[in-house]
Amino acid sequence: MGKILINPVLSGETLLIYVDHTSRFERNTGIQRCVRSLARAWQELGVRLQPVIWNRNLNSLEPASLAQRRHLARWNGPHLEQWADSSCATSKVLLNAKWLIVIELVSGPHNPTTEELLEMASSKNLSLAWLFHDAIPLMHSNLYGSFSQSASLSHAQYMKGLASFDLVLANSRTTAIHLQNFWIKEKLVPKARLLALPLAEEFSGTSRLPPPKGDGGIVLCVSSLEPRKNHVALLKAFADLCAQGCWPSGLALVLVGWPNDSRVVSLVKRAISLGLPLLWEQKADDKTLLDLYRQACFCVFPSLEEGFGLPVAESLWHHRVCICSNKGALAELAASGGCLTVDTANWKDLRDGLRTLISSYPLRKELQLAIQQRPIKLWKDVAKSWLKLIKTGEYI
Repeated sequence: MGKILINPVLSGETLLIYVDHTSRFERNTGIQRCVRSLARAWQELGVRLQPVIWNRNLNSLEPASLAQRRHLARWNGPHLEQWADSSCATSKVLLNAKWLIVIELVSGPHNPTTEELLEMASSKNLSLAWLFHDAIPLMHSNLYGSFSQSASLSHAQYMKGLASFDLVLANSRTTAIHLQNFWIKEKLVPKARLLALPLAEEFSGTSRLPPPKGDGGIVLCVSSLEPRKNHVALLKAFADLCAQGCWPSGLALVLVGWPNDSRVVSLVKRAISLGLPLLWEQKADDKTLLDLYRQACFCVFPSLEEGFGLPVAESLWHHRVCICSNKGALAELAASGGCLTVDTANWKDLRDGLRTLISSYPLRKELQLAIQQRPIKLWKDVAKSWLKLIKTGEYI
């Protein structure tokens, strides 16, 4: 464990961090990684931090339980003993704080409403700072099947509510524009200050791997199995390359992700049953995932829309070239180098991108050099910017 770096400018007062879903969810998806990575970064900067959840009976905040804190510590999460109240973790007393930080998505029927949160904040004299992840359920409701209408309405209410709080930090310039445009369309005059503060490219708690040597044994895709992540196009592109004899023998496509949609799962299982060189890791832990990155000659992330694109960032962190979308936040992330961007909505473009990287070692080397030359933002950099904005209203 690293030494705690106490910085009197950045630390000082206590911050509350909302961990309600992350403290009990059995997966470590992108939002959960954000919660864990930022909490750990603040701890290691010496910030006094207390994890809190929503008590649905009392409609109020309370400290996370010891079991919830242990769950948060998984997947390179925040240190169990470095919470500000770790010596009395079984207490139900909130520490005196001026700010509540909300990294999670707080939307839907099982979450507090905007009115409940505002009432709670007023009663405790708390200001709220939020991370806005994306407008995808609203902009691409067609990808949510039978839940499209409820997902869209719920997300719209959440985005309206953000205008009522104090500070909203979007995870990319793209998502900041989406939220700003939504507020304008809804004729809202926001109280909130909205700023773009992109996430880190660091894979929290894991040292960077060296660049791959030679061709590697796998092409890696890290993404939950759901329609928006666009596995359908990836499987079409992959199957076509195999049928044409353009997919090298000995090279496997490896999918890492939890089964979030039965239709996508069925397609993956069918591709495996046909004998294609395809593997699916449903529950890869940190060690397994690191080993897969080590084996990868490059990565592919075929998602149609992201708020930021953590799998792309983490591919670059491990010096692996990544194929991703040439639109939106993913294009924004890719612009600093190390990615091959294509129109992922077109499976033939995705196929051509895969074929290009497989067949062109010089191009992979060129993109590898771009990765080594691009500046990499750490979670501590993001955490410091949050703190500076909270304290002074300015970026570091």
